[in-house]
Amino acid sequence: MQSDIALIILLFILGFIYGNIASITGIGGGVFYVPTLVLLLGIPMDIAIGTSIFVILISSGAGFIIFLKDKRTSLKLTLIFGFFSILGSITCTIIFQILIPIDNAILKIIFACVLILTGLLMFKKVYKSKNKSKYTGLPTSEINLKNVDYKANFKRSIPLFLLAGFIANLIGIGGGVINTPSLHMILGFSIHDSTGISISIIFITEIYNTIAKSMFGLVYFMFGLLLGIGSILGAISGAKISKKIPKIYLQFIISIMLIVLAIRMFF
Repeated sequence: MQSDIALIILLFILGFIYGNIASITGIGGGVFYVPTLVLLLGIPMDIAIGTSIFVILISSGAGFIIFLKDKRTSLKLTLIFGFFSILGSITCTIIFQILIPIDNAILKIIFACVLILTGLLMFKKVYKSKNKSKYTGLPTSEINLKNVDYKANFKRSIPLFLLAGFIANLIGIGGGVINTPSLHMILGFSIHDSTGISISIIFITEIYNTIAKSMFGLVYFMFGLLLGIGSILGAISGAKISKKIPKIYLQFIISIMLIVLAIRMFF
């Protein structure tokens, strides 16, 4: 009984921490949920991925509400970009769930490689930003979503949104590691608005992914709810403080954590 209570408390605390990180950075909590479920609880990789998707649905839903209220995202943009993300997820379901079921060992290797790549890219970004300002032009508070001409480079971003949805379904990381840079560097949204839109895209994509994974029995709803309760509060907290926190320090810590987790996944 005491061990069950301890597990509930642990998952709640971890969910809160991961929800904050996901909301602040836009990378999606799946990079932490999946290793936690596999390494800490010994859950099979495919079920850990499905459960992670369910948790991300909960946390991103809370973040979406906050960002929509703060006008850092819009339903129109979410539906436009999210359509291609969901299309990518559907493609992944057809290929790796129906036509060619993928082995858990391969999934673990793919996930670990993604973690290492994400950590290294984030570390590189922190290193380059160390001695110069990360932002130019208008302060974030003065940038309006309506002032961004995203249509000019929209076609270039479509393959990336498709890829984000495909990866989100395959390894349960949400897709923010692709969405946020695409929105910021290709479509021209500010880094803070890119985070808000990314969380929104993740939310509607994970609605489909959760339904698809649950149909194949790949979601542990009990563990997902425990992590999700904490992640809701974490997402709300992260959305409120994301404009104030110095991202460079958080990104450095996260990059190291991702690389360490990846190494542990390999072994």
